[in-house]
Amino acid sequence: MVLIPEGAFVMGNNGRPTGEGAGDEDEQPEHEVFVKSFYIDVYETTNAHYKNFVDAGGAEPPLLWRNGDYPPAKVNHPVVYVSWYDADAYCRWAGKRLPTEQEWEKAARGTDGRHFPWGTPFSFQKANTPQYWLAKGIDVSKGSTLPVASFEEGKSPYGLYDMAGNVYEWVSDWYLPYPGNPFPNIHYGMKNKVLRGGSWYDCLSYGCGLSAPSYNRSRFTPEIKNKGFGFRCAKDAVGGVNAGGRGKGAKR
Repeated sequence: MVLIPEGAFVMGNNGRPTGEGAGDEDEQPEHEVFVKSFYIDVYETTNAHYKNFVDAGGAEPPLLWRNGDYPPAKVNHPVVYVSWYDADAYCRWAGKRLPTEQEWEKAARGTDGRHFPWGTPFSFQKANTPQYWLAKGIDVSKGSTLPVASFEEGKSPYGLYDMAGNVYEWVSDWYLPYPGNPFPNIHYGMKNKVLRGGSWYDCLSYGCGLSAPSYNRSRFTPEIKNKGFGFRCAKDAVGGVNAGGRGKGAKR
């Protein structure tokens, strides 16, 4: 884990630049947020990490695992097909918790107003996104997760990997409007949980714009599981770091 120091940062945006696509009005407006110091995992939770949790009886093996185990070649890929409930339970089992939406965005973009973990503008070479696969001439549906930390140049200001792309990451918050947001949205309320960071596979075909910006928001009901949803854990700064849940061969 890495310590994110306390302090303010600007969250959200006042409308995306044209090159980033339309996005959604739920990202608006920009507003200053003060976040207390906290720890957050450097890597997305991998199959190896999650295997210890499964073996301890914390959850059923995710879809596509065979005989209770992940494919050997995907030891350091982020675990997928986990619901919000699974993610929350894992983090608690590991002595941690899911990050808040505010914590997640600060850890991803820092305090200098950048749009992506590495800065601005977007680069398909710095994250596992649909654009990464398209640049290779591969249909997005034929893409995949990649081992965590595959993009050294895509790190956030605090040294976190895959805060853009690879898998969407569940956070603790319900999907609610930001202060000062005037746009109605039928999905707001205590029914959807927020996911952050975009993934290797997203709504590109629907013209939604890039999912990789650090201010991008997505939301689903907490029981949903799919091939593009994973998570990482956080921990209060008081009391230090507990690196529980480490799996064989796992990055940490």
